[in-house]
Amino acid sequence: MAIKTLFSRSSSPTPPHPATGRIWSFLLYIGIPLLIALTLAASLLLQPRYTDATGQPLTARFLPAASALSTQQALAQLRSRPTRLAESVPAGPVWLLADLPADHSADATRRSALLLPVHTAQAPACWLASAGEPLTALSVQNGLLGQQMRLPHPPAADQVLCRLDLSIPARLSIEQWPRPALAGATAHTAQAIGLLEGGLLALAAFLAIIALTMREPPYLVLACWILCSMRLGAWALGWDHQFLGAIIPPDALAWVRKLTILLHYILTVQLFTMLFQPSLDAAITRRLRRVGRISAIALFLALLALPADWVQFITFLTAWLATALVAVTLTYGLFRFNTRSQLWHTIGVCLALAILLTGLILAGLGRTSLISPFPGAGALLLCNLLIALAAADRMREDRQLRLRQRNDLIAHDTLTPLGLFTLGATRHFEHLSPNARDILDIGRQADLHALAWNDFFPKVDWLAISVATEQGRDTEIQRIQASPDATPRSFLLRATLVGSRIEGSLQDISARTETIRKLRLMADNDPLTDTLNRRGIEKTMQTAIEDLQQTKTPCALAFLDLDHLKRVNDLFGHSTGDTLLQMVCERLKYSITEDQHLGRIGNDEFLILFPGKRASEVRRVAQDMIESLNSSALYVGERAFQLKSAMGLIDIDRTMSPKDAIAAASRACRDARKQHQDVVLYEENARELFDHIDEMHLFEQLESTGTSEDIYLEMQPIMSLRHPLQTLNFEALLRVRTTGARPLQTGKIIQAAEDSGMVTAIDKWVFTTLLEWMAKHHLKLGQTRQVNVNLSGVSLNDDRFINVLFGILNQQPQFTRRLCVEITEGVALQDLERTRQFMRRLQRMGARVALDDFGAGYTSFSYLKELPADMIKIDGTLIRDMLASEANIAIVNSIVDLAHNLGMECIAEWVEDVATLRALTDMGVDYVQGYVISGSRPPMDILACDNILPLVGDPAVRAYIEEISGRRLS
Repeated sequence: MAIKTLFSRSSSPTPPHPATGRIWSFLLYIGIPLLIALTLAASLLLQPRYTDATGQPLTARFLPAASALSTQQALAQLRSRPTRLAESVPAGPVWLLADLPADHSADATRRSALLLPVHTAQAPACWLASAGEPLTALSVQNGLLGQQMRLPHPPAADQVLCRLDLSIPARLSIEQWPRPALAGATAHTAQAIGLLEGGLLALAAFLAIIALTMREPPYLVLACWILCSMRLGAWALGWDHQFLGAIIPPDALAWVRKLTILLHYILTVQLFTMLFQPSLDAAITRRLRRVGRISAIALFLALLALPADWVQFITFLTAWLATALVAVTLTYGLFRFNTRSQLWHTIGVCLALAILLTGLILAGLGRTSLISPFPGAGALLLCNLLIALAAADRMREDRQLRLRQRNDLIAHDTLTPLGLFTLGATRHFEHLSPNARDILDIGRQADLHALAWNDFFPKVDWLAISVATEQGRDTEIQRIQASPDATPRSFLLRATLVGSRIEGSLQDISARTETIRKLRLMADNDPLTDTLNRRGIEKTMQTAIEDLQQTKTPCALAFLDLDHLKRVNDLFGHSTGDTLLQMVCERLKYSITEDQHLGRIGNDEFLILFPGKRASEVRRVAQDMIESLNSSALYVGERAFQLKSAMGLIDIDRTMSPKDAIAAASRACRDARKQHQDVVLYEENARELFDHIDEMHLFEQLESTGTSEDIYLEMQPIMSLRHPLQTLNFEALLRVRTTGARPLQTGKIIQAAEDSGMVTAIDKWVFTTLLEWMAKHHLKLGQTRQVNVNLSGVSLNDDRFINVLFGILNQQPQFTRRLCVEITEGVALQDLERTRQFMRRLQRMGARVALDDFGAGYTSFSYLKELPADMIKIDGTLIRDMLASEANIAIVNSIVDLAHNLGMECIAEWVEDVATLRALTDMGVDYVQGYVISGSRPPMDILACDNILPLVGDPAVRAYIEEISGRRLS
């Protein structure tokens, strides 16, 4: 009852006087601790101390004995050796002959004793020796400071002979002490040993208890490090031959020292890595740990393999390396600390460790005599206390940080449905919040300790997750599915390491993940036909191409084009067209397997991807698809619709991109249309496929750089029939260089460029290159009055290109006036107003305009008056077969007459013989072009001639040219 009253609040309603409470608090929290501290300081400063007497070193001779010697033989050999105060000797039998001082006091208090500061397994044998006198044995006792021998008073000899058996190498010396001083030094050393061992053992035990009760492994590491430091300090002070009053056998002492060095090094690396981790980068920390582990393994092998003579050297090297590691770490960390307290703690730790390692270096060099017992023990105790305080403070800060993080998680849990959990060292659950139990479907009565993390989730890297959490990033994980048909569940994970435990939170995002999955599905699928859209099929194709590149898994691609669908939409509405598309897709899906993919990339265009198959293997499937669509009608209501489809089938090449593969398959489909076939197949080594790859390479160059090394210009002469030798006109023609054994045809290049929309880039290159060439060689083009150049119909209908073209022409106006731009008649008649405006704009710049391929498939005479063309270029098919019938001659003659009546000139192309040339001259044709004059020539051939005659190869033609030239001149 008294105890309860003492430690509990008073039940009296009268409160204590405020002044009394303040006095009591001052005495309890300040006065009493201050009084105890002053008392301890006074006891240390004012208490009488043991005298700091030291023994008198004696000169001695040392003889390591490789073989057994008698005392007389040893004396004889020793007296011939030089005298020293100390000498490092190896393990084994050693003889020592020390010289005693000549004068001795008669005072009893000055009675002397000899001290050998070394510990052996067996007591050494010692004798008093005088010249001509028999040896007198001395009694030897093993003391705290070493082997002690009492000298008789006065001594009856002037030398002392000793034989020792050393288990380990040692630095051997002998000292003469007054007996009272030796006893005082022994007591002083015992007090220092007690202070060191008692203080550090109590500190280590306290830390070990904290580690075990609070489950904090770092405290246990610190406790072990303190014990190893105590043993190293004892070695530096020369006390490590005993531990807690027990003498360690010399044979075992060497292995104890090796083990102490190894353990201390490992624990030092671990402890300092832990202390500096918050101030260092993660990469630096990993590198330090790696260096520490490798060096620890090297140290272990060195201690295991090297003899005992090397232990001191290894000790010195290890201490030096540890000092260097600490110095580098401190220098790096000084500029990265977040708080001033961290800086001072680190400086204190490094100073303490420097003192400890200095003692270790002295021990390694065999200079332990430089360290006084009591100051050395005090310094060692202070060093370990500083390090323990710094480590404890670091752990306290880490614990506070973890508590703040836990509180943040708890606070966040009140706002969002988070589940908090705690995992133990074995990664079994120790705690689950109610939300966490609900998230994981764990009942309230379930035994948490029987449930492990891996029962619900796959293994994770907790260190990486902890780092991500500190950086504010969540980690998405998937729960292990109980069955393949179960709905997948996704969670956001946050976690932090708390010693060996893990504190974390889980947030169920399954609904959000499913929504995102559906959105992605919508982004990759066509909602009308429930097939992949262009984005989805290209992603799937990219995966197949990567498999082809990595594992050489083949893949085929089909391009399907439906005909008449636009007409259905226009006549019966888009709802009918949509229904037809859905029915087509159902038929196509019926023909493919689950691992094959159907995609819609246009209104009436589809792709079918066949992973793992070659085009030849799926040709039968492709043919069945086309037959199922073309052979039977599709019914929408009571209406029957007969669609016509064609398919292009290719083997995808490993160098293709999805866009290239689609373009190649599209070209195969166009060829199927042109050839009136259901399916056209381009296998892996098909020439058409390689042609397409070369075309795509050419187009990519033009698109990225505006030019290409694979295309160039040639010139075909155009001869004036009125003044054949006074002009040197020509037409600029596009040519494509051959690539190996597969020459590319210019016509196919132009067709592919028009289909892919790249023909504008080609036209831009042609006009730019031609004008630059004319500007560069204008001095050699004095006879050139006109240069014809073709413009494609696609470019003519592209407003953006038209603006670019006139920009190019404006850069070279003096040469633009020599151009004659040829426009295909069929394209010109598609939009008369647009064509008319373009022609007049060119004519305002001084250029001329010609209607190309006039008379090919059109009865266009009535349209000539609507177009302000300067020239008409009669289609070559009419000219080539003109002399075959009178009807052809009449048609050409009427075209020539019509052109002249409208004020236009005319050009006849594809002129291939002299007879046709004569007939055209008689009709009054203005210009001729064809192989009868010359084929296309390199630009240098045009520059090398002053007129057209050197370019004509046929003598008959040359003679006719000279004839009409002379006739005209006359």
